Amino acid sequence: APPWGLEGLLQARLRMVSLFPSRGRLSLREVSGSLGDLGTFIPLLLGLARAGGVEPVPALFWAGAFNVLGGLTWDAPMCVQPMKTIAAVGIAEGLSSQQVALAGMMTSAMVLLLGASSAILLVARLVPDAVVRGMQLGLGMSLALKGCALIAADTPHALPPLQTAAGRYAVAGTALCFVLASRHAGERVPSALTLFSVGVLLAAGQLAYAGEPVRFRPVAPALWALSGVDGTDATRALLDAALPQLPLTTLNSVVSVCHLAKQLAPEAKVTPRSVACSVGLINLLGCPFGAMPCCHGAGGLAAQHAFGARRGVSVLFLGGCKMLLALALGGPLVSLLGAFPAPLLGVMLLFSGVELARAGVRLAAAGEEAATVGLVTAAATLSLRTGVGCAVGLLAALASGGLGRACKLLWQGELLQWLREGDAEPPPLLRASSAPPPPAGAPAGAAGGGAAGSVSTAEAERGEPRPRAGGAEEGTGTV
Repeated sequence: APPWGLEGLLQARLRMVSLFPSRGRLSLREVSGSLGDLGTFIPLLLGLARAGGVEPVPALFWAGAFNVLGGLTWDAPMCVQPMKTIAAVGIAEGLSSQQVALAGMMTSAMVLLLGASSAILLVARLVPDAVVRGMQLGLGMSLALKGCALIAADTPHALPPLQTAAGRYAVAGTALCFVLASRHAGERVPSALTLFSVGVLLAAGQLAYAGEPVRFRPVAPALWALSGVDGTDATRALLDAALPQLPLTTLNSVVSVCHLAKQLAPEAKVTPRSVACSVGLINLLGCPFGAMPCCHGAGGLAAQHAFGARRGVSVLFLGGCKMLLALALGGPLVSLLGAFPAPLLGVMLLFSGVELARAGVRLAAAGEEAATVGLVTAAATLSLRTGVGCAVGLLAALASGGLGRACKLLWQGELLQWLREGDAEPPPLLRASSAPPPPAGAPAGAAGGGAAGSVSTAEAERGEPRPRAGGAEEGTGTV
């Protein structure tokens, strides 16, 4: 029998990884790379759990199970990210756990149906790029404002230094400077993981100060998340979360991640149909039982590659660790997350919102027409509900000439020709940007301090691979 304790867990984990030799050998570089996407995963999991959108133990367990399934499906570091629009809406607008689960299932069902045909490409190009960027800008700013509100909120049950405004701002300012310094150092310092570790230590200190024992009680890794669902929940989940999430999932989690995987891991043979089926099946399986809505993102793949991950063994290791943590530390995890310092969580959400909004900053270089459509979408998303913002952006794009272009394509027969062929890329129906395309061979930037084959943070977040050698961009999602 293996020895108990950390050594026994590590030995058992290494033996499990050795069962899949075709997915590579577990090395220090692969372990480091597996942690590259935690900067997005941890803040959104904490924020959504604090807002009541998910239960932390089932969400962590199912995310690990999805990592394992991804590592077994492709021999590539295919990340498992929260669906950012659903997570941001759940945190900023207070979706219930039933609504979050329904939104994940609805989005995944649509992606699964679209992925069974070439219609996934049509949807990816049907929604104007400026509308998607505007939604990202508005949701990102909404998430950042939520983080700032957490920093300023009173915490009467926290440790004494954090009960005063000066103490909260001092902790938040120190964390803010640390994150900025780590980003300046080349994004290789795991700032989110470091802040999470410090927050767990402070939460443990708060529980000890309050005399609340940390009970190692078992917590079920699965629970029925659809109890008491009614028509109001379904309507809000569809309009406020699922439909706004759909274009981002088709662009970033299906089309663009396949282009990026072809560059970084061509031997893995990642196809749009396999990714769409994966996104659809994992959420239809997991969301009814407490999973956080997840997808495969180009940004996460680029981040894990930049930190050293090259093979499927990296996500097998990460998934196994998540599942072990959920099973072994379920009770303490719930207690510690409940006492997690609000200033640190606020800083983490602030930067998550900034990263999500950075894609919208590129609107300034997309031409006056696209910038106008994007800013109108962002303003409507920030001030109104997310579904309304998406509808306003689409109307603005149609009014800016998109409707006329669509009618022209129908009249010329290009759209019908694409529907008959099925495999070619669809023609652009709407073009919310009048800016010329970037020149061939333009540099795309590198994530993680210039790692080979990686992309910049803004491009990876939007899922924009580098241009082809012939000058035509792949997978940018412009319409």
